[in-house]
Amino acid sequence: MKLYSSLSFKSKLLLFALCISLIPVVAITTVHYLTARSALKNQILEKLTAIAESKVLHVEEIMERNIIRVMGFSTDGFIRRRLERVLRKKDPFTQGRVRRLNKYLSKNKLPLSEHILAIILVDKQGKVISATDKKLISMDLSDQEVFKQGTKKGYGEAYIGQPQYFSPLHVNCIVASAPIVSEYSKEKIGLIINVYNPASLNRITVDYIGMGETGEVYLVNRDKIMITESRFIDDAPFKQIIDIEPVRRILDRNEEMTGIYPDYMNVSVVGISRYMPKFGLILLAETYTTEAFAPLRALGITAVTLLVVGAVLVTLVGISFATLTSEPIKNLTEAAKKISNGSFGYKVRIQRGDEIGILADSFNIMSRELAKFIANLKRSEKELLRHSTELKRSNEELQHFAYVASHDLQEPLRMISSYLQLLERRYRNKLDTDAEEFITYAVDGANRLQTMINGLLEYSRVDSRGKSFELVDCETLFERALLNLEVTIKENSTTITHDTLPTVMADSSQLLQVFQNLISNAIKFHGTEPPRIHISARRNENEWIFSVHDNGIGIEPEYTKQLFNIFKRLHGREYPGIGLGLSICKKIINRHNGRIWLESEPGKGSTFYFTIPVHGT
Repeated sequence: MKLYSSLSFKSKLLLFALCISLIPVVAITTVHYLTARSALKNQILEKLTAIAESKVLHVEEIMERNIIRVMGFSTDGFIRRRLERVLRKKDPFTQGRVRRLNKYLSKNKLPLSEHILAIILVDKQGKVISATDKKLISMDLSDQEVFKQGTKKGYGEAYIGQPQYFSPLHVNCIVASAPIVSEYSKEKIGLIINVYNPASLNRITVDYIGMGETGEVYLVNRDKIMITESRFIDDAPFKQIIDIEPVRRILDRNEEMTGIYPDYMNVSVVGISRYMPKFGLILLAETYTTEAFAPLRALGITAVTLLVVGAVLVTLVGISFATLTSEPIKNLTEAAKKISNGSFGYKVRIQRGDEIGILADSFNIMSRELAKFIANLKRSEKELLRHSTELKRSNEELQHFAYVASHDLQEPLRMISSYLQLLERRYRNKLDTDAEEFITYAVDGANRLQTMINGLLEYSRVDSRGKSFELVDCETLFERALLNLEVTIKENSTTITHDTLPTVMADSSQLLQVFQNLISNAIKFHGTEPPRIHISARRNENEWIFSVHDNGIGIEPEYTKQLFNIFKRLHGREYPGIGLGLSICKKIINRHNGRIWLESEPGKGSTFYFTIPVHGT
């Protein structure tokens, strides 16, 4: 930004022209590039989707074939009869029966598929009774998942697990199991387990025809382990961890993914994932983005060439335009400097019929009007200063008058009140009823006048006798206010609650008076139920908003603003007071640069709000 500010107007015009001309070229090229990239991406994803769907069908076909084969073995009549005899007849011929069963499995069943590594027969407790691998006989497989899941299946059903390490044979494999039931009683007598070589799956994924130099397909199990060969890493099956976005989405949200992401080598790829939940397998088909988007490089070279040629042409045209435009602007700049130095009314001399000529004429008119405005402004400033001084002096005199008047009226009023009270005591029961009533009225009037003068004196002292602001804990002030009003609170069975109150910058004595006035008002104007009062405070940006809510008689909304006027009362003599409490509260809050207002409805109580700025703002 500093560099741009330091450029001359001519240079800026040239730069502007360059930008305006190149923006459409850049925009069109960018849109074309992004459109081509999106189309190419969709094309690649469609191709990968077709490949993935084909591979998924082949994988599912192999897994289903494994299930069908183990189910077929479980229904083999010879296996069922021989296993039942071995389990039911424990005699000297048992070992011979087991050997014949082992031989049958090895010669008649094992050769049926080149992918079967072993066939195992176990009883209902998981003990191996017969197997094509003799070292497995008598081994306990009850803790193996293939046994646990297989025993849950019914006749004609089978379980197949995800490719993983099988500890009894110490191999990575696919295991499938199915229950064997008695030919006579139809009860489960054991389980047959087929152990398959996962190489059958590998033959499907390593076929990279049509996938270029970087495309690959591989399978991952639920443990995020690659179970087929990698195109780029040796010895990857059952060792390479595949913790990438498509795998996490499927395992966490059961959501397949297509798009661009980093693969297990942290290389950016375009890829697609497919989930086979029945077998716990995830198939991923991917190709490097560098190979996928290689056709876009030629488009990028074309775009750069267009930008360079366009920039050269625009620069030549811009130099000519900037030269013709910058000189009159320079003259206007000099004229503006003269006006800023106080030469109001200065005229610039530019004779042109275009927009710059119109600008020069407008500049001259502005200069002339500015000279007149400045002259008027100086006269108004002098007048405003004079009125401000007079208003300040008037306010000081008015405040002094209120204080002096209320202070000087105290002595004669005390004398009047004293003599009236003396007359009342001395001539009580000596005058007629009317005379005693007149004296009572006079004494009461003098007392009320005394109260009003004291209130007026207190009102005038808000500004003149206020203390400097300091940090005040409102919790402490609230407790002091309750202590001062303890008698009134108990007499009226008042319930007062409050939220946590903040620390503010204020005059502690005056803020205490605000709390006391608002709480005593809430007690005074209560309804038929005992008073309930709640005080709270919340922060709103740079101020604290306090509220005092009661369940009192309330007032009409149209009278809420009048309540804060001095000596304003809305009720008769049935409620004590002279109408100064809220006026004093308003003056105190004004002194604290705050606001005070009331929300109320007749019969529904009232809520007084006032604000105090957050200290430091």
